[in-house]
Amino acid sequence: MKVAIITGASSGIGLATAKLFKQKGYTVYGVALNDYQDGDFECFQADVNDDKRMKEIIDSVKEKEGHIDVFINNAGFGAAGELVNTNPAHIQKLFSTNLTSVAVNTALVGKIMKEQGYGKIFNTSSLSAIFPLPYQAAYSATKVGIDVLTRTVRTELRPYNVYVSEVLPGDVSTGFTDARVKTEGENKKVSKSITKFEKYERGGMTPEKVAKVFYKLAKRKKPRPRVCVGSLKLLIFLQKLLPTSTLDWLIKKIYC
Repeated sequence: MKVAIITGASSGIGLATAKLFKQKGYTVYGVALNDYQDGDFECFQADVNDDKRMKEIIDSVKEKEGHIDVFINNAGFGAAGELVNTNPAHIQKLFSTNLTSVAVNTALVGKIMKEQGYGKIFNTSSLSAIFPLPYQAAYSATKVGIDVLTRTVRTELRPYNVYVSEVLPGDVSTGFTDARVKTEGENKKVSKSITKFEKYERGGMTPEKVAKVFYKLAKRKKPRPRVCVGSLKLLIFLQKLLPTSTLDWLIKKIYC
């Protein structure tokens, strides 16, 4: 039986993905910051930033099951507001959770997959990796980092039959929106922009739609390196044609 480990598995995209993989016959192990025990799958309570704890979890799954087929880096959170008004501690925590932990945990599980001669690592990125969003500067930067990390590690591990891919969802309706860290005392212009993109998120696609993309990638012998999901397909096409200044203007018109 194939084995999958999914971080951020207690809610949103992570939970939907864990349930789908379980339904499709995988042995699923989740990792979540908050305790999650509903019987669908075994879920370890851990902070993805704790590399020692994550190594223990990954090694224990490998020892118990004998192999790891899929690892999904999904844990993360959002932050909104002008960067100049953002608490430096929030910025550091954001990069640690959204990017550094992805690199560290990819290294941990990638080593095992390299030794066993196969495996697939999927990273949850965002369309903001392609279209950096105003008033989400640090968050967008972490997703750009995931894009670069995915592409480079894919090249490193592909000779060992290990494939690294990323999924870039557009607006998704999950608890991620309400959990976003926001700076206090922003002016009306900033607050209006935040309200606008949160409205888009609440009216966005279901996390189950993103979960199906992860499963389709897992089924492929050679998964594509990058899959975009959701709206803004026109902008993705225009990105190849228009100068950066024009794209930034379009993003401003949509989100500000």
